Amino acid sequence: MPIMYFGNSKKYFESPIRIITVGLNPSRRDFPDPDPFQRFQSMKRDHHYQFNQQYITALDQYFEKDPYKAWYEPSFEPLLNGINASFYGNKENTALHTDICSPLATNPTWDSLSKEAKKDLQAEGVKLWHELIEYLQPDVILISVAGEHLSKIKFETESDWETVYTVPNSRYLINSKKIKLANKSANIYYGRSAEIPFGQVSPENKVKIGEYIKVITEKKDQAIDFRTFHHTVLESEQRENELFGWSQEAN
Repeated sequence: MPIMYFGNSKKYFESPIRIITVGLNPSRRDFPDPDPFQRFQSMKRDHHYQFNQQYITALDQYFEKDPYKAWYEPSFEPLLNGINASFYGNKENTALHTDICSPLATNPTWDSLSKEAKKDLQAEGVKLWHELIEYLQPDVILISVAGEHLSKIKFETESDWETVYTVPNSRYLINSKKIKLANKSANIYYGRSAEIPFGQVSPENKVKIGEYIKVITEKKDQAIDFRTFHHTVLESEQRENELFGWSQEAN
């Protein structure tokens, strides 16, 4: 079963701020043994003539039924809460999760796949992701993956990468760029991953990052007690590995 997105699409479209989170591909733990469809209950029903609705219902109800909380809650959820958002539909804004490389879960995990398998999956997966993002028309895209995957984002750039936030007492950076979609612009916010998205950042600091992004998105004229950070590597596209490759741990 390909997973085009995770979350309540109706609440997403009703949200004042439309937020997309991005990973690489779904986890095999989304199809646990011995009941592979326990997280997608509607797919168990034999409704052949309403398959499209059956499939969309399965995706929309993911966070209502039995989500893979051990991954979502320590990774993106605190940052979303800072934007008054959640995957669970209990905030002003409801976010959706997507995967840029493939909508298919794999065993082994992505990093352990052969180069050939990755190439085959990405041939269609990356294209599908771009079509999905054009359809969803987000305001904010949150991504925390290995820096090499950022080159897969092929939308036209309106403003190039710049550092907009640094976690206090560390060198963990949040970098942002603006891209052009069919009907609007969207801001991408990137931070390095470590086991899980934004894994080097404490839950408290993730909330602060979210609060900062919320202020930027809403363009409110108010004092912000966060430190923006400019680094010389931003002046050269050839030095992106340095921009996205800080090795020190964050708090």
